[in-house]
Amino acid sequence: MKKSALIIILLIPILVSSQKKFGAVIGLNNSSISEGFLSEIYITDKFGFHIGAFYEMELNEKVIFRPKLMYSQQGNRDNYRNFNTEILNYVNVPLDLKFFDSTYLLVGPQIGFLVSDNDSVFTSGPKSTFDMGIKLGIGQQINNFVLELNLYQGLTKAVENFDFDKGTNTVIQFSVGYYIF
Repeated sequence: MKKSALIIILLIPILVSSQKKFGAVIGLNNSSISEGFLSEIYITDKFGFHIGAFYEMELNEKVIFRPKLMYSQQGNRDNYRNFNTEILNYVNVPLDLKFFDSTYLLVGPQIGFLVSDNDSVFTSGPKSTFDMGIKLGIGQQINNFVLELNLYQGLTKAVENFDFDKGTNTVIQFSVGYYIF
């Protein structure tokens, strides 16, 4: 116990003085179940939300590793092809690389875990409780605030239905974040 406390006390100055940052993010999602990247993506007036936290660790002068832990409402949130809504709620872990600093580009994989769904007219319900895909985004840092616009395209099948061959998650996100420390 004493060794653990001593190690923690010694690590605190190293962690605080390094180029690592923590922050919080919240925003709106416009999501759909699609047939893949740039194939039958549609935008609706029904929005979900996302909330989470991020961590930044500088890899070099222009590249930062920026993982997040987020709760995200996804799926079809509007009537589509005579189907009702299919609301899927995920805990997502985007593993982004952030390029540049004040105006930046985000690129990376994202994994998600289904935590709930509404069991609508998709008779088979969700196909998988695991979601994986690619995320691309742009952002702007203004003092301790960040504004981001992201596009996520799932690669794994999210729902099982005769009307969808692929049935993947597609999400457009607008986020506002704040660096806590």
